[in-house]
Amino acid sequence: MENTLFFETIPNLQPEADVIAKISLSDVNDGTATAKVVQLLKASDAKVHQGDKIAMKFEFTSCGPNHRNGDEGTIIAKVGADSEGRLVLYPYMRRYGDGRVTLPSMGE
Repeated sequence: MENTLFFETIPNLQPEADVIAKISLSDVNDGTATAKVVQLLKASDAKVHQGDKIAMKFEFTSCGPNHRNGDEGTIIAKVGADSEGRLVLYPYMRRYGDGRVTLPSMGE
């Protein structure tokens, strides 16, 4: 079953997310991408702003997600930092088949 980064609606059981935003993807490559924040819907972390380009890391499997450069949608994510202190988004995933939401993979 394929998973996606994008949510069509925000779940009633809102995860303990740091960011909910509409983004556009670029530099997509096997579990990494750059997310441009098109519209910020929620931010508990004051470091994230509309227009920012932020690295994103997510679980990648051969089953998907098969995201491409230019894909747009709404994500729910935790905010972390890489080894150099730069912001990284770790998105929750949604399974297409049953809508099940999985926690972000925050490992390096």
